Amino acid sequence: MHFRIFTLHPNLFTSYLQQALIARAMSKHLISIEIINWREQFGKGKHKQVDDRPFGGGGGMVLMVEPIFSALNQHQAVSTLYQPPESSTTHQRILPNNAEFYRLWLDKIHTQPLKKITILLTPRGFPLNQEIVEWLTNFEEINLLSGRYEGFDARVSELVDLEISLGNFVLNGGEIAAMALIESVSRLIPGFVGKEKCVSHDSFSSGVNYYQEELEYILGKRNLQLRKVNSFWKETNNLTIKSQIFDDEFWLKNLAPQLEHPQYTRPEIWHNWAIPPWLKTGNHKLIQYWRANWWKPEITAQLNRLT
Repeated sequence: MHFRIFTLHPNLFTSYLQQALIARAMSKHLISIEIINWREQFGKGKHKQVDDRPFGGGGGMVLMVEPIFSALNQHQAVSTLYQPPESSTTHQRILPNNAEFYRLWLDKIHTQPLKKITILLTPRGFPLNQEIVEWLTNFEEINLLSGRYEGFDARVSELVDLEISLGNFVLNGGEIAAMALIESVSRLIPGFVGKEKCVSHDSFSSGVNYYQEELEYILGKRNLQLRKVNSFWKETNNLTIKSQIFDDEFWLKNLAPQLEHPQYTRPEIWHNWAIPPWLKTGNHKLIQYWRANWWKPEITAQLNRLT
């Protein structure tokens, strides 16, 4: 499996890649990890700029969409779902791509299986869990986009397949989240852990507490065939995919109200995606109204009529 990490701080990974099971897995060619510093390769101008001030005011700097698109595009990592509008359209994405991409994956699983995936590591992402980790082992290439500063221009969400979070807290950047995801997925690759059966019944796993290697002693040799018909014994050698890993209703109800509003920076229009017009009005009361209710479609519709 190949991991590609897009980061502004590649040196944070130096020690991580040289230690313990990750280093051993790389030496055994079970996994490979590539680090892309998108500032050095795709930053704008003399100073290799990758961020700018947010529209609508506020502290901090927002990561621009242009250098990120260039970096992802260079490595064929732009989402399969990305389709820029044909004419100028206000960007109003609320839900992440997660559920939509998962449905696409299910549609293609028996025809042209998707081999690569691009993940944005962000507090607004779907919380990472073991079920998602097990599903990610289906891919041959995982691209991870790690942010910094005040976060990403919201139009970056159009470029990725998934938005993933480690939980309801905030880090300085996505690098630690990238390490956590790499380690959780890698340990499920055959050969990564010395005793592979150990991971099949770990906490949170699909086979938690079901020790298949000891069935002979539990059921007896003559009764091993019961394992094929008794639903109590879970099959963990082959990943069982549930009908829905990512639940948009759960995200809207439990996560969206706790999330910071989308941020936008220059340019005003990118690939025909325009920033919300109210962010340019200078009407801070109107802007604050949107920031406090950004995930509610009716509020966006109301503001579109007003501006």
